[in-house]
Amino acid sequence: MSRMQGGRMVGKLSTAVKYGGLIAYSLMTLFPLLWILSISFRDNDQIFTSIRLIPESFKWTNYEQVLLGGNIPRAFWNSVSITTLSIVLLLFCVLTLSFAISRFRFKGASAVYLIFSAAVMVPTVTILPMTFKLFNDLHIFGFKYSIVFAYVIYELPVSIFLMVMFMRAIPQELDEASVIDGCNIWQLFTRVILPLSRNGIVTITILAFVAYWNEYLTALIMLPDRANRTLSVALSFTKDENSVKYGLMAASVMIAVIPMIIFYSIVKNQLVKGMSLGAVKG
Repeated sequence: MSRMQGGRMVGKLSTAVKYGGLIAYSLMTLFPLLWILSISFRDNDQIFTSIRLIPESFKWTNYEQVLLGGNIPRAFWNSVSITTLSIVLLLFCVLTLSFAISRFRFKGASAVYLIFSAAVMVPTVTILPMTFKLFNDLHIFGFKYSIVFAYVIYELPVSIFLMVMFMRAIPQELDEASVIDGCNIWQLFTRVILPLSRNGIVTITILAFVAYWNEYLTALIMLPDRANRTLSVALSFTKDENSVKYGLMAASVMIAVIPMIIFYSIVKNQLVKGMSLGAVKG
């Protein structure tokens, strides 16, 4: 009996340590965001004269300056439109290519997948000069939505690498059963493979959204026009020539973070549902 009680105590202690570690990690992760939120309600004098998490007063002056003046609202819309268009085009390319590689047997399929897998290890910054030259030659340099093609190319290798693995995990017997039931290739793709690949679709969508929304270097170089700046680029210009308004910059950062929080809140449920999808017929 004592051994059983001792085992239970050890189990409870182990559980408490695990949850305590998770809580501590969560607080460490949330603290920088809460600190930026606190700074966003202050001016430089308040920031430099007192160190406190809760601001003296909740003044929306910084947010009003960000939303009503400067280039932040336009940059926010640029990031939304560019990110959305990039994800849509990326999903179209990835899903169709991954379906062909994973479900069809044709000469060179393994080589194509190997090329995409190897491209995952190539840093995007190494192909930026070639992208710059190509855009110049095609006379699309500086055009706002031309950067979408660069973004799709950047995320294509890792997305195909992941999606092919998800689709290959779907049993081939489902294809045969669907064909027997009268499905053509398009119906097999849209009614069978895509629903069962929802978990993979959500995964690559999350990765692409984070990469596109936070991307800075390519947008800085490829979109020199002030009207075409994305939010990450516009945030770097949130300062005067001789000083930095940290409260104003913090408010800009919070505006940039809010869409990511909303996106994760929506996608989280879809990710859980996608993991529980099955294909049991009966």
